[in-house]
Amino acid sequence: MANVLIIDDDPFIGELLIAIAEAVGHDGEKALTLKEGMALAREERFDVVFLDVILPDGNGLDALPELQLLSNMPEVIIITGQGDSKGAELAINSGAWDYIAKPASQEEYMLHMKRVFQYRTEKQSSSPKLGHHNIVGRSESIVRCLGQAAKAAESHVGVLLLGETGTGKELFARAVHDNSMRRTGPFIIVDCASIPENLVESILFGHERGAFTSADKSQEGLIAKADGGTLFLDEVGELPLSLQKSFLRVLQERTYRPVGGNEEKQSDFRLVAATNRDLDALVQSGRFREDLLYRLQAFTIELPPLRQRGDDINKLSRYYLNKLAVDFDAPPIAIANEFLDALKSYPWPGNVRELFNVLEQVFTSNPGAGEFLPIHLPVRLRVSAAQASVQPKHEIKNSLTLIKGNKSRKPQDRTTDIPMPEVNIPDANRLPPFKEYRDEAIINAEKIYLEQLILISKANMSEAAKISGISVSRLYALLKKHNIKKQYSVE
Repeated sequence: MANVLIIDDDPFIGELLIAIAEAVGHDGEKALTLKEGMALAREERFDVVFLDVILPDGNGLDALPELQLLSNMPEVIIITGQGDSKGAELAINSGAWDYIAKPASQEEYMLHMKRVFQYRTEKQSSSPKLGHHNIVGRSESIVRCLGQAAKAAESHVGVLLLGETGTGKELFARAVHDNSMRRTGPFIIVDCASIPENLVESILFGHERGAFTSADKSQEGLIAKADGGTLFLDEVGELPLSLQKSFLRVLQERTYRPVGGNEEKQSDFRLVAATNRDLDALVQSGRFREDLLYRLQAFTIELPPLRQRGDDINKLSRYYLNKLAVDFDAPPIAIANEFLDALKSYPWPGNVRELFNVLEQVFTSNPGAGEFLPIHLPVRLRVSAAQASVQPKHEIKNSLTLIKGNKSRKPQDRTTDIPMPEVNIPDANRLPPFKEYRDEAIINAEKIYLEQLILISKANMSEAAKISGISVSRLYALLKKHNIKKQYSVE
């Protein structure tokens, strides 16, 4: 027997879903507000949560991250009367099990109930684990990616890894291979960005002797070498358009023909592709085949940038500095908290790769250091840390200016200074609970940030996502939440 929680302000929906849960042998409870529902969810005794989006006291989608961090990890099904494609995309990308638009029939609710319990039973019986000794970090975003990689490793479908340069796409590709049934086979890397366009076909498919001027002997291609293992196509967005049709055929038929050859040959490999490019944009511009993109997207994992991984910077730094000490046969060097704080204040455009390069520079340049301090860091990081340390004072000054004389200033006028959010000063006789006061400040801060973001990016959502580090689907949800779309054009 399992437990179902329904968080929906429509009492009829709650009663209906409880009746359906009981009909299939499970218990159900309902909550009419997000606050009440999350209080029940934190008891960690529910297997499935049906979660409405528009609730009297908040947006249900905002509760998804906390629900995913619960130790019992309930499956979450979003139910909403204001269904739209972007909301569905956001729900699934945020980890929801499924998305149901109201009104739905009793049969539809029953089917989802049966399917989610079937899935949960199978998941608990298998519980895939991923061996990932080189992937460091326990942030929510990286743990989610590790779980996705574990599922991918159990399957035979192709995997597409998305993420900025330096986020660890090759590490995840290796982890998928090492934990798959093909682990004893070869792991062949093809760096599409570094191969000259006129040689890509020969390197991938191989060639026969005399196929071209310098072909003095037959050469086996990387597709042939990947037989029985994994072919890792790094920077797949750089694959020449002229070759994409041939490669699509290889993926569909698992057969290929070497350059200059007349015979079809076979290779049984599993494809893992990676890119830091926007493949949808490349398709729109005619530089990438849409049918190839569909083939690559069988299982997609989007790796987070380092700036979104919180305390993982501390773990990664300690891990790599200790590794350097072992590699150089040197004793470990202490790390000051101020050193780690300085690392966390930097945005890391080059992500983990840049972090490791900086740490290696620090380690090799300061062999006599008894403890690593901010002074040992490159100048650009020290400048970033210094700026971060004075920023709050600057923001407070701006906020006071706004409160004293600029309360009527329109959001569109805020083109240079980004002020601290205004928070209502509480009555001396009624100080609100800390959480209520904090939540109000966060809501106001989000709204001001988003207004500035739309202005700076000129309502270009791809640019806004790049600046903020937030996915486009999440941005749309936040703009809708704060009703900003009515004030600014975001198309």
